[in-house]
Amino acid sequence: MNIQLFNFLEDYNSQIVSLLLAKIPRQINAYTRMPRTELKQMLEHLLDGYIDLLVTGQTDALDKVFRYMSRVHHAKKIAISDVLMAILMFPQVIRRLLAEEYADIQGEDAVRKFNQALEQTETTAHRAACSFVDIFQEHVDKRISEHNDYLEEVGNKFGIDLSRFIVFRA
Repeated sequence: MNIQLFNFLEDYNSQIVSLLLAKIPRQINAYTRMPRTELKQMLEHLLDGYIDLLVTGQTDALDKVFRYMSRVHHAKKIAISDVLMAILMFPQVIRRLLAEEYADIQGEDAVRKFNQALEQTETTAHRAACSFVDIFQEHVDKRISEHNDYLEEVGNKFGIDLSRFIVFRA
């Protein structure tokens, strides 16, 4: 991990959130229904988890945010693709800021560092997107299990065979 990239992300933290706050609702209609303060708070937590993933390689901080988002977004009927699109906008916003940061620096070393920073931000976003999909799948599996357990309980209580309504067993 590049310490310069970490420092850059920390220095531009509020600007990144502001840019995402403007860009995401403009490009993803589902987020126009979310109150701006709620979206801003979600983006702040996502960015903190994103930076943590970039620095440590661990998804623990993001996983907490994603577990919450899975429940809330599912309840609000926000599509998984909308969440993934939002996550993948992080490198787009960061790329623009990095380009401005490296614009005045001359030489091959600057190009190499810029490209390296881009690769790290994109790889981190892809890992974050994959982590969200895994967390969301856990959420769906849990909901299915709860549904199946409920059907078994009701069936046993009333002596009815509801096995044809059980979705699947792992």
